Amino acid sequence: MYKQALAVRPDWPEGWLYLGGTLYQMGRYAEATDALRKGIGLAPIFANGWALLGLSESQLDDQDQALADIRKGEQLGLDGNVQFETAVRVRAAQLLIGSSAFDEALAQLQPLTKYPEEPPPVEEAMGLCALASPDDIARITPQRRAVVDLAGKAAWALASQHHDVAAAEYRQLLAQYPKEPGVHYAYGLFLLETDITAALAEFQKEVQSNPKHWPSLLVIASIQIRQGAPEQALGSLHAAMKAVPTKYRWLCHTNLGRANLDANNVPAAISELEDAVRQMPSSANGHLFLAEAYRRAGREADAEREKAEFEKTKVQQDSPGAPALHPFGIPGKN
Repeated sequence: MYKQALAVRPDWPEGWLYLGGTLYQMGRYAEATDALRKGIGLAPIFANGWALLGLSESQLDDQDQALADIRKGEQLGLDGNVQFETAVRVRAAQLLIGSSAFDEALAQLQPLTKYPEEPPPVEEAMGLCALASPDDIARITPQRRAVVDLAGKAAWALASQHHDVAAAEYRQLLAQYPKEPGVHYAYGLFLLETDITAALAEFQKEVQSNPKHWPSLLVIASIQIRQGAPEQALGSLHAAMKAVPTKYRWLCHTNLGRANLDANNVPAAISELEDAVRQMPSSANGHLFLAEAYRRAGREADAEREKAEFEKTKVQQDSPGAPALHPFGIPGKN
């Protein structure tokens, strides 16, 4: 019936969106995507249309485009339908988790804490983020599922501002599953704001049992920089560089630049930070640290250019709907 109506009135944007939603529910994702794109083309102000388009594209393995369109919908403002917003944000989080973008995934899930109920898919995704685990929840073993479930409950309680409940559940997670990958990392992140020394010990325990757990190595390095031990941080960062996914090497380069700056190795800092901003030009902090490195090298014109880039990218990062660029709970980024 929608097709018949659209044959009569092909410029009806809601009709294309309704048709796309119906096709999506039927699992006909390619057709749904085509219909939704037509609707959005006629009326690009429909936030839910953008978000639904992203959901449909995600079923076609078009992850980058799916995330871009979901973010566009979020920027315009989803309409407050709890089930729909939950589906959109959880799906976006799942895509981000699969690419190890754990903090961006958490940023997708955080707004759902405004709803009083705790949908299980939200907790599952929170658990994978807390453990820095890129696993598909449908493919993990029952034992691992239990770890993810408990980590998710703890992370959801913390995100929902139930600190005492979160503390108890994180302690339970550590007591029950001390040898499971990601558990010491999760507990370390929980401790980070209140006891940085204890947090560092947990990250180090994670690396002892899981030497390639690069999120722990990155946080360890950032703490070492803050504590005035840049030489130690360089060792942690070189270890992280061997394990980090290619798309996040810019994080290692950024922190290698910071560590070299603190160690007064200015040429090395410039080299690392130039690599960082080349790989991730939208990282405000990369431009900020590079400006400082250029200034120390007496390259004032380059420093002013990078300072201007910092100001521009910081505005973009702080804008509504912009993706988070503060991965893995690394302190001292701003």
